[in-house]
Amino acid sequence: MSAGRLWQGLAAVVLAAASAGALAQAPTTYRWVDSNGRVNYSDQPPPASIHKLDEKRYGGAPAADTTPSYAVRQAMANFPVAVFVTQDCQAPCNLARDLLKRRGIPFQEHKLESTEEVQAYRELFGTPEQVPAITIGRMNFKGYETTAWEKMLDDAGYPKSAAAVPR
Repeated sequence: MSAGRLWQGLAAVVLAAASAGALAQAPTTYRWVDSNGRVNYSDQPPPASIHKLDEKRYGGAPAADTTPSYAVRQAMANFPVAVFVTQDCQAPCNLARDLLKRRGIPFQEHKLESTEEVQAYRELFGTPEQVPAITIGRMNFKGYETTAWEKMLDDAGYPKSAAAVPR
């Protein structure tokens, strides 16, 4: 073996060992989604208001990609979804949430607990209050009716299934 090849081999071994050592001592990476739906990465823990958090070390298995697909991001930008519920709303509100989750649609949930929240509801939907209610962009619907909600979501460009969405 020539001296040049020996040095190349030795350099490769040293480089591999240094890389392995760096991976073993890599810092923790924190990943969280903020209140605006943006994904954040940092070597510092997230603010205390963040409840769900992914933590990993470099070189480990990659965290599952929870970034919404392009189609969902486009629909979210043009037709954000908000659902209005009350504490007493059980079965229909659960059906509404399940529909949105099954389709992989991010949504904001508003509980009608204060006078201000009820007033804001009335400005959007009128009276009497009926929950669940949904706004999709400027469209709104009072009550839960699967067919009506599905059509509104389809018209807004949301995918029919979370599993069928290409990334």
